[in-house]
Amino acid sequence: MASALDESTVKSGPEVEAESVACLGNEIKETVQRVGKGVNKAKAAVSDKIEDGKLAAERLLKRGRYAVEDGIDQTLHKIKRSPVSSMALAFTAGAVFGLLLSRLRKK
Repeated sequence: MASALDESTVKSGPEVEAESVACLGNEIKETVQRVGKGVNKAKAAVSDKIEDGKLAAERLLKRGRYAVEDGIDQTLHKIKRSPVSSMALAFTAGAVFGLLLSRLRKK
């Protein structure tokens, strides 16, 4: 009868080292692939967010430009309807600004 201890179940030597290195190499390759996929996903998500922010900024800029243009149009319309009161308002605003500026210079 042959005992179980007679047959060596534990491998050793260069063959085992080669298998270990091969397994380790496969694990490293798989890990690199997983990290690469994660990096690509993160890069795509960041690119999407940047593009969304860019579009939102462009829309905000257009809205601001339209608001300024509307304000200018309304101001021109009011000046054409009542030029005397517009001149009086501009004169008053200039005088108040001039007084405030002269007082700030004295201090």
